[in-house]
Amino acid sequence: MIKFLRASLAVALSCSMGSQAFAIGGAFIGNEVPSARAAGEGYVGVAGQNNDPTAVFSNPAAMTSLKGTQGTLGITWENIHGGYKDNSGTETKERVTNVGVPNFAVTQSFLDGKLAAGLSTQSPFGLETHWDMNSPMRYVATNSLVHSVDIMPAVAYQVHPMVSVGAGADYVNMFDAELDRQIYVDGVNAVLTQSLPTGAADGSSSLRGQADNWGYHAGIVIQPNEQHSLGIAYHSKVDLRVNGNITLSGLSGALASPLFFGGSSYSTSAYTDLVLPENIQFGYAFKPNSQWSFEADTAWYHWSAGRDINVRYPNATANQQAVLSASNPTPLDLHDVWSFNTGVNYKVNEKWQVRSGFWYEPRALPESTFSPAFMDLSRYGVSAGTGYALTENFSIDAAYTAVFFHNRAINNNVQASTSGLPDGTLLPSGTAEMNGTYSDFASLVALNFTYRFGAGH
Repeated sequence: MIKFLRASLAVALSCSMGSQAFAIGGAFIGNEVPSARAAGEGYVGVAGQNNDPTAVFSNPAAMTSLKGTQGTLGITWENIHGGYKDNSGTETKERVTNVGVPNFAVTQSFLDGKLAAGLSTQSPFGLETHWDMNSPMRYVATNSLVHSVDIMPAVAYQVHPMVSVGAGADYVNMFDAELDRQIYVDGVNAVLTQSLPTGAADGSSSLRGQADNWGYHAGIVIQPNEQHSLGIAYHSKVDLRVNGNITLSGLSGALASPLFFGGSSYSTSAYTDLVLPENIQFGYAFKPNSQWSFEADTAWYHWSAGRDINVRYPNATANQQAVLSASNPTPLDLHDVWSFNTGVNYKVNEKWQVRSGFWYEPRALPESTFSPAFMDLSRYGVSAGTGYALTENFSIDAAYTAVFFHNRAINNNVQASTSGLPDGTLLPSGTAEMNGTYSDFASLVALNFTYRFGAGH
């Protein structure tokens, strides 16, 4: 009987409270929003011709084109709201997310511009989704977020009048990773006791974690003449050991028995290993005259390096390990993808500049592992922006980007496997599956203040 209880509970709880707990980290959403100037041009910058100090991040080799001292400080405000429509037409709205993503960069040139150094702070990967605690997907995710920062010192050197190279270190700090979900206590207890559900209230599962590590990035800019420029930038992968804890609450019945969790609440340490993907980016810029500049970039992301999630619980008892680790590792099956960006900038006069851009980023998760925790939908953005020079040294840039997500029809068993009840017969009505259509939309408003001393704008 004890063996039966252990096996049943392992099936019923392994995904909902264990192996998928850190899955948000396996599918970070690309969130490269380096500055308002870059935003207005569709987030181009690899070719290094947009005179933006955030070249420290986009391509450090481009710092040699930034003369004197240049610094920028800004924020991108992201407003995100999506939803889900099941196959019968019933809609569930995702709670609106509002988050500010700051950015900072400073550069300094030396030796008549042949040598340059810089420092930048960015947040190129992130995630935040919120579903109500009574939503159809509550047993997969309610609140999911990943907040991280990438601090990058870099140097660049002009090895030839037409060629510059640069490299930098990346200190990545994932200072806040969270995943909350509900636990279908009634259904699990019904499996354990081989009886029908009795109406017990849901429990909850909350995971918290942090991680940090180092990576690097490097680039080259080739400018054969004033009209044309080519850039290549490489960002290494970053391996993250995420350390944190998982807390279960609202347990009752068999779940709260001494055999397993010993009460209505339980907490233990947990850790897993995640990978931020390496990527290589290519850019081409064309300046037909002093007023117009055009750029097109493309980037390859090695998302498939994060193949699965394997969460470990070093302080759990043998019985608790049997429950929490039963289905480890959890496959992700991420695909490598190519993204595309294009942008244009027009210098109206010495005071005003206007710009516009377009970008596209495809989804990385296949349908079989799609989860509302991270809403991985193919997306494209249309942006417009402007820059105004208040003085010779001080300017303001602003941009707006509308991000359109492709609706995605999903037919998988993530809800059933997460609840631990594969046939779905014990799940409450409306939660047995999350099959249907997912949609999303985001508005991004960016603002930067830039100071330049000893350099034009």
